[in-house]
Amino acid sequence: MYNNIDFALASLFVFGILIGFHFHRKNLPIVQNKAFITFLILSLLSAILDICSALVLKGYFPVPKSVVWLINGGILYLNSAIPVCYVIYCSAIVNFFDKKNARQRNIFKLHVGLPLLLQLILVSISPFMYKFSGIPILFFVNQNQMFQTGPLYPVFFACQIYFLVVAVLIILHNRKEIPINRTVLMIAFVAVMIVAVTVQTYIPTVYVQDFAISLSAIMCSSLLQTPEEFIDKKTGCFNQAAFVKMTNYYLRPGEEFLSVTIILDDTLFITNAFGVSQMTRFLKMVSTFLSETFPEAEIYYLPQGKFTLVFQDYNPRNIDRYIFEIRARFHEPWVSDALELKLYSHICVSECPRDAKTPEAILDIIDLVTSESHQRSSIVYARDIDTEYKKHTAYIAHLLRNALAEERFDVYYQPICSTAEKKLIGAEALIRMKDENGEFVSPEEFIPISEKTGDILRIGQFVFDSVCKTLSGLDLELYGIRKIDINLSVAQCMQEILAEQILTIRTIHRVPSSIINLEITETAAAHTPEILLNNMKRLAAEGIELSLDDYGSGYSNMNYLLNLPFKMVKIDKNIVWTAFEDEKAEIALSATIDMIKKLGMTVLAEGVETKAQATWLTKMGCDYLQGFYFAKGLPKEEFLTMMIEKETYDF
Repeated sequence: MYNNIDFALASLFVFGILIGFHFHRKNLPIVQNKAFITFLILSLLSAILDICSALVLKGYFPVPKSVVWLINGGILYLNSAIPVCYVIYCSAIVNFFDKKNARQRNIFKLHVGLPLLLQLILVSISPFMYKFSGIPILFFVNQNQMFQTGPLYPVFFACQIYFLVVAVLIILHNRKEIPINRTVLMIAFVAVMIVAVTVQTYIPTVYVQDFAISLSAIMCSSLLQTPEEFIDKKTGCFNQAAFVKMTNYYLRPGEEFLSVTIILDDTLFITNAFGVSQMTRFLKMVSTFLSETFPEAEIYYLPQGKFTLVFQDYNPRNIDRYIFEIRARFHEPWVSDALELKLYSHICVSECPRDAKTPEAILDIIDLVTSESHQRSSIVYARDIDTEYKKHTAYIAHLLRNALAEERFDVYYQPICSTAEKKLIGAEALIRMKDENGEFVSPEEFIPISEKTGDILRIGQFVFDSVCKTLSGLDLELYGIRKIDINLSVAQCMQEILAEQILTIRTIHRVPSSIINLEITETAAAHTPEILLNNMKRLAAEGIELSLDDYGSGYSNMNYLLNLPFKMVKIDKNIVWTAFEDEKAEIALSATIDMIKKLGMTVLAEGVETKAQATWLTKMGCDYLQGFYFAKGLPKEEFLTMMIEKETYDF
């Protein structure tokens, strides 16, 4: 059949190297990788049979005629399957199956399966038809043991071309799913295969098919098969991208699997105390322990010290054993370079799809357990987490992750009125967030969650930067803006660099310090008194006013007023409303306001909703009022319009 087997031997070598390289690398067990390795193995077997056929034809190995039939039939079987593997491979790369429903996937299987079945039937019946009737169907072996094509061989050839055309159509239709260079490479592969198959079919003495495919396979292996993007470099485990891809792969057909996540509590401490390289060594030790102890599991490393083990076809009775082995090891110290540490951990167990039906839902459960560190036990089962709370928390956390990047945060301004001048002199800056549909999400919902996720730091910086940008472009005297109140979160107040950050942003935008009033809650003052005091002293020295926010809502510790450099106290709205209705509460509020004034501070009352309340609070000595009586939180443009109108109030 072939005059020269040099190209066949070269392709054999290439396929062998690629297969070895594939198994040497850490690959996800996904359709793309399974199709690629199947493609390589089938191509390797085809090359082997082609060499055997050539050697038999040259007379090196005399064999019975039946063996020649088997060899050539095997080649045709393999040549039928190789293009189909490539179709499946291309479909997996562009996520073709993920975007189709069950009916569409079944139609696709028919489009591919029927031509493949036709080829296999033609190959299978050809020897028998020729033996019993002497009629060649697809191929036959003549008296000289030479392979020859039959009258229906063009049908076989057309089927091969059909598969390659289907691959091209799938690539082009879904080209937005992959980079342009990959699209070009995949189509070039098809073009090479079409040329090679055509040449091999009509000029069988020119041995090019396997060699051409092997060269194209090298390019696919190096440019399309990139398992490194799914590997965490620190631990050698699969990363979060791999976790999302694989769990989505399992969940699509409703396959049951177990997710066990080990959450390390002290990675930040170890990193800060001993350095990144030492933390990496400990993570690698954990990775090694897990891979050796649970060889049947897929191991993933998620950000911030979380290892997730995924068990397929698990037995629920084994869950306790998994947990016991993990806890037993973490009860012992970990030793690296003479450094001995206990790694404290918590475990989150999710049985999917019962507990979570999407990869995002699994990650949200893990994040929820991670963030609720003060409430969780050492083992948390997803089934025990309140479903509604879990869904709501996961949804809000999802919104927070995307809101800043998608510019769905905005700053609103609630006006503040001076009781002495009976006019607006500034406002409090309020954060507002919208969901994907443009609907507002209450700050009471997303602020507590943002404090747990750490997003509150970015939100706080966004608010301060936005306010300074607005003020820097205004003629403040024209608008009559003398103060803008900005809330500081507990997390911000815990930062030693808080003052430096605020002063840097103020300097960049050239905003006068006297305009800024930073509101600090009693909770923040209780958490980090020393750090907060240092920040407050520096800010006060730069002329920035500091206020004690929501006075009366917490413990109302007198030490805060005496020892911290506050210039203003904001009375909580609930205290105002209660005092307006209750005589004893009114007496207490009056005494509180009088005390604050004698300490040399100004007073702002929140929650003013009526003219009567405004008049009453003014008589009690409040310097500033804020509430719906004047305006709710307004977009910047509406607030500036109110300020430019310079309306006076009668109360």
